[in-house]
Amino acid sequence: MIKKFLPKTLFYRYFLIIITPVILLQITLAIVFFDSLWLKTNKGLVNSLSDEISTFINLYQNGESAKDKETTLNLFKKNKPYDIKIIEGKIKKKEDYSKFAFYDRLLKEEFEKNLNYKFWFNTKIHKDYVKILVEFDDKIVDLLVPKSRIRNASGRIFLLWILVPALLLISISIIFLRNQIRPITNLASAAEKFGKGQYVAETKPSGAMEIRKAINEFEKMKQRILRHISQRTSMLSGISHDLKTPLTRLKLQIEILNKDGKLNKIKDDINEMQKMIADYLDYSTSQSELSSNKFNLSIMLNEIMHKFSGSKIYLECKKNYFLTGRQHLIKRSILNIIENALKYGNTAEIKVSDTSDKILITIDDDGPGIPEKERERVLRPFYRLDKSRKSSPGSVGLGLSIVQDIVNSHGGQIDLQNNPKGSGLRVNLTFPS
Repeated sequence: MIKKFLPKTLFYRYFLIIITPVILLQITLAIVFFDSLWLKTNKGLVNSLSDEISTFINLYQNGESAKDKETTLNLFKKNKPYDIKIIEGKIKKKEDYSKFAFYDRLLKEEFEKNLNYKFWFNTKIHKDYVKILVEFDDKIVDLLVPKSRIRNASGRIFLLWILVPALLLISISIIFLRNQIRPITNLASAAEKFGKGQYVAETKPSGAMEIRKAINEFEKMKQRILRHISQRTSMLSGISHDLKTPLTRLKLQIEILNKDGKLNKIKDDINEMQKMIADYLDYSTSQSELSSNKFNLSIMLNEIMHKFSGSKIYLECKKNYFLTGRQHLIKRSILNIIENALKYGNTAEIKVSDTSDKILITIDDDGPGIPEKERERVLRPFYRLDKSRKSSPGSVGLGLSIVQDIVNSHGGQIDLQNNPKGSGLRVNLTFPS
């Protein structure tokens, strides 16, 4: 349950690991300070004020003459940092204390404990003073007390002391974290680009020792993969190229000797062999190192539609979609699927849609389809499915393998399904947007 609320990125997880102890420590210090020092200090100040009010009332009541009472009042006016006076009457004002205001609650609680007289106060009458009325013997002690007399100003200083170092520590941590996370981010970005078949410059090792080791191992793995692809491409290209020359000579000789048409079957066999060699070359170059660029997928699909203008092919593309990759390879993969759709069926329907991070190309046909148990196998190189679909002259079973290679090299995915509209095959090509 708690995993849903935890950060997903490495930077924020490390940041959480650092900031959590700091926050817990600051909260603990604040609780200890406010409970043991600040709260007790404020209670002591309020108790001291209530004792002074009680002392004044007692001295005033015990004065034998009006002159003694006046002397007591003048002494308090002179020696205490608040204004005090005596007025005749009783307190008629209603209580308007706030239960959620700390000083209102503190004054009320402490006055009820220490003052044996009816009282009233207002902390909002002035930003720097508190108005206090205390009733005794049909008289009222009217006091205007500075708020500094009942509250401890060290709380603000303490908050600054705990907040400023915490913010400074967090800022320094963010700077160090960014420097430590940057090599990991660069490595992840390089791995993502390489997985999509894009060119990736050499990643320079940096950061901690473990991160440097991971970068070095990634570079070694990248070189091994590139070397393997290059060897495979060179081998297939070499074999195919070497076969093209004698086949061309044979074709020329047959054209010269085939005056009465008796060698037409041999000529057809040579044409099939040439088509197979072309498929081999396509397969060998599907992962070759070529530059990637951003292109308009919608324009490319309209060009494909124009190429198949005489066929029953339909396109649903409501807006412009943009892909980053090797445009001619993606075009080749879509052409392969459309050609298969028209070869084994009569119509092909293309639909393009997108989400926040993906573009989906759906191609439906009305052919015989592919059995579910065979869908994984038909994506393998040189696997031909002749039972469900009629065989095609010159086919070597590389069409869907080439498509899968191209789509995977761009970080995408190919998925084969039944056509939900009826008989036929649905091919879903998903590319990162």
